[in-house]
Amino acid sequence: MYVRPLHNVYIAIKNGGIYMLKYPHKVLVALLFLLFGCLVVPVSVQAQDAEYEVKAIPSTKQVDQTKTYFDLRLDPEEKQTITVRVTNKVDHEITINTDVKTATTNTNGIVEYSNSDQNQSIGLPADISKLVKANASKLTLAPHESKNVDYTISMPKEEFSGVLSGGIIFTSDVSKTKSTDSTADVAINNQFGYVIALILRGDKDVSPDLQFPEVSLGQINNRNTVFAHLANPNAAYLNKLNVDVKIKKKNSDKILYEEKKKDMQMAPNSIFNYPISLQETEFKPGKYTLSVHAESKGKTWDFDKEFEIKAKEAKNLNKQAFIHQNKTNYLLYLILFLVFLLGILLFIIYRKRQQKIKALEDQLAELKKKE
Repeated sequence: MYVRPLHNVYIAIKNGGIYMLKYPHKVLVALLFLLFGCLVVPVSVQAQDAEYEVKAIPSTKQVDQTKTYFDLRLDPEEKQTITVRVTNKVDHEITINTDVKTATTNTNGIVEYSNSDQNQSIGLPADISKLVKANASKLTLAPHESKNVDYTISMPKEEFSGVLSGGIIFTSDVSKTKSTDSTADVAINNQFGYVIALILRGDKDVSPDLQFPEVSLGQINNRNTVFAHLANPNAAYLNKLNVDVKIKKKNSDKILYEEKKKDMQMAPNSIFNYPISLQETEFKPGKYTLSVHAESKGKTWDFDKEFEIKAKEAKNLNKQAFIHQNKTNYLLYLILFLVFLLGILLFIIYRKRQQKIKALEDQLAELKKKE
């Protein structure tokens, strides 16, 4: 089990494990208020903890009773009920939603449950989200009340190898925290979420694998991105995954873009859309080669795939992308423009001086004639 703190986000992971996520909504806005509030008026914002907690009640079918999540081995067509205890920790009533989602892999190389609908799966022996049903999708808890939520598992008819992986999701909107200062009213609306991992084991274990089926173009945060779609087609976790991706022009050895990431994890039967960011540059039409070198616990994979960026697709994506303009070129253009203006100015000064000289010569000529 390891815990990774990311500011106000806390994730505890071990092949799914149980962890808590704290999602602050409007945090950026609140931080801006705080920043400017320090310059204008005093602002006081009180931190808030989770209003409830969840606990998996060990099942008789648990493979390892020391686990804090569900890791079960059941027979084909067997039905089993598992239970989670939910406790309200505050002095007011709260409502909690619960659901079951299939484990997937997000673009950061992290196994994800709550937003699994946004990610892809491949070759699932069965969809765990359809095998497990909660007796209630929503529960209301009085102050400091605890309730048990039951989930009925209906195993598929056909026996399978490997594992089915998913998570039991809990979410609840908590009350807003407001400043007590009458001159400043800052509200932060936090949403707390819990996930309890759920693993259903088949008749025998399998090893993970890695495939590289395709390349696609897209964007992340309005930055042009090439996606290498890596697939784990087997019903097993792919752990400690290190990936190095290079992009070159076809038939060239010059590396245009490279992306390295370490210690990632892929869910069973999932697709990992590995992003290679072009930062703030344009897609340029042409033919390219994308090379992948991946390692996981002594196993290695190497792939090369050619892909083409077509002019029309590049144009459409570039229109939507934030492109960094080359300041050196702008400075060069500015210098050339100033030199051009200076040249015009010198020419005008020269012409006027010549005109004055001509006028003086004409005056002298007139004086000589009068003499």
